[in-house]
Parts: sequence; C-alpha cells; structure tokens
Amino acid sequence: MQNRSLLSTASLDRIELAVADAEKSTSCEFIVVLAPASSRYEGRALRTGAAAAVLVFVALYWINELWLYGAPDALLLLLEAAAAGALTALAFSRIAVLRRSILPRWRMQSAVQDAANAVFTDENVSLTKDRNAVLLYVSVLEGEARLMPDIGAQNRLHDATLGEISAALASARAGDPTQLVCDAIRKLGQSCVECFPVQADDQNELPDRPQIRMP
Repeated sequence: MQNRSLLSTASLDRIELAVADAEKSTSCEFIVVLAPASSRYEGRALRTGAAAAVLVFVALYWINELWLYGAPDALLLLLEAAAAGALTALAFSRIAVLRRSILPRWRMQSAVQDAANAVFTDENVSLTKDRNAVLLYVSVLEGEARLMPDIGAQNRLHDATLGEISAALASARAGDPTQLVCDAIRKLGQSCVECFPVQADDQNELPDRPQIRMP
C-alpha cells in the first residue's frame, strides 16, 4: 500500500468504478478516502536534521584539528553543519523511505487511526438514511488501511468478514495497490447483498469517487 500510484487519476477512476459497481447490488454506501500521509511528522525530520548538524560539526572539527589545517574556522564549520542539517531535514521530510525510517510503528498507527476517525466524521459517514455506510481509509506513507463501518452495517455484517477484508489489506506488501482497494470494495459489496438488499427508494448518499485527504 506504500505506493503513491494509488493517488493517480487512473487509480481514482478504477476505484470509483469499483465503488459504483459494488453499490449496484446493495443499499450500503461505500466511501474511499486516500491520504498521502496521516500526519506531517515535521518534528521528527527537524530533530533528525539537528542531530545531523551536530554530528557534522563535530566530525569536521576533529578532521580539521587532527589531519588537515589545525584550528578550524568556527564560522565556516557552523555554516557547513547548518547546511548539512537543513539538507538532512529536507530529505527526511520529503523522501518516503527516509520518513518511515525515523517513525516508530506505534506512532504511525496512532496517526492513521486518529486521521481515520476524523475522516469518518468529516465525510458524514454516519449520516446515511440506514446508517449502513462503510469507510475505507488508506494512508500511503504508513502503508495502513482502516475499514470503518457505521453502526447499522456493523450490526449486520459479520465481524469475521470485516476482519478478513482488513487482514487482506494489512498483509499486502506487494502487488497493485489499486487492485487491492478495488478487491476490498468488491468483497464488501458481496457481503452486504443479503443483509442490505437494494431498495426501491435507494439513493447514492456518498460520493463514489475516492476523496484525497491531505495531512
């Protein structure tokens, strides 16, 4: 799931079609929200940059002192260390692999859960007529997904079914991330056919097209 191709227009089109197709055979509403990341994590990158600046300053000082020119120019060392720290902080804030390397797993999981809870409210998932909407929230940087049914869907869908779909998303480490999301929506639709059949007055209450949420 750690693939930004999931946020491309082509991927959004495929997921939109999957949602629309799944909703044809059930009155359930499915909404997909995709996020590049669930938090900015800015403090981590800045602290990493500061640590790099200190290390560079100390290393350059002793290299100059022991092997090169003797007493180094303190101002020049400060400028070089500051530049190294700034570049390090920039790299760790922009490059996904580096960002993940300095983030504890528990911190990312907590950020994803907090963001998913906020999305559930912001996207009005609980305001459908029968309270039978299901939110699928995917955060790309963390490679995490959250499947969050409203109370009506929660009461009728088997926990094992929801757990199976969530486990399939959580265990995916390779393959096409867009296809994984489409498969999850398809399985949700199949699971809802019997407990939430299509109604004569059924309306599309939530958008089929995936929503992009910035941290």
